[in-house]
Amino acid sequence: MTELTYQAIRTSDRSFAANMVLLKGAKKAMLIDTPFTRADAHRVVAEILDSGLELETIYVTHNHPDHYYSAEVVRQAFPNAAFVAHPEVVAAIWHSLPFKQARWTDLGANGPRFPTAPAPLPPGTDTLWLEGNEIRILGPMQGDHPTNTALWVPSIRALFPSDLVHNQVVLWFVESTPEQIAEYACNIDMLLALDPLIVVPGHEKKGMPHDRSGLEFTRDYIAAWPEMVAQAKDSTDLIQLMKARFPDAGDPNKDFALITSAQVAMGEAPRWDE
Repeated sequence: MTELTYQAIRTSDRSFAANMVLLKGAKKAMLIDTPFTRADAHRVVAEILDSGLELETIYVTHNHPDHYYSAEVVRQAFPNAAFVAHPEVVAAIWHSLPFKQARWTDLGANGPRFPTAPAPLPPGTDTLWLEGNEIRILGPMQGDHPTNTALWVPSIRALFPSDLVHNQVVLWFVESTPEQIAEYACNIDMLLALDPLIVVPGHEKKGMPHDRSGLEFTRDYIAAWPEMVAQAKDSTDLIQLMKARFPDAGDPNKDFALITSAQVAMGEAPRWDE
């Protein structure tokens, strides 16, 4: 059995500085998620080509567009790679695609020409494989969306949780009720109990280590959120309270995630249902 390695590929701010992950064997590789913009997708293709490995699988963790939207670029470059996701993720993508196409028209030529969804894995599939290594699918579970999934590689104790975990980047609560945020906290405790050595967040501040610190930051941020919501007078106040609690936490798109999450939490904007 080959010992796997990984490469985190950070996208540009236009793609919300999301992490794609290239999981590498000796001869073959798996890509976890694909970028928002076509430009970033081309950059990911270049990294895969430079690896010299055969791309065997493209796995999409969840339905947020910064983790699948321009998959067509990667699929065109590697037509033999399986393009798959959990069936619930596939259903969520098809449900939300019309909303996303209407919302992100400003991408222009940098957006997908033929946006689509992965193929659903067969029902009951909870494991993928790469050169003899078991890759367990965890979820779907509540994170910043109800159908988040993560990948766990026991052989190297590596967790690839995508947007379930952020490290020094604000979380996205725009689609979550208070009850769902509480459930999210329980799921982070479950991931912590795996005791991973490697954790690659879906979003992270540059220079952060790929270790448990991302899980711990996410746990602490989720715990602080309802406390700050209860204290805040309005969304502006909530934003300032969270910035004071987490002064080092960034937001790759000009505070878009924090502002929108605060407006939803304080009842000033409707909760997104995508």
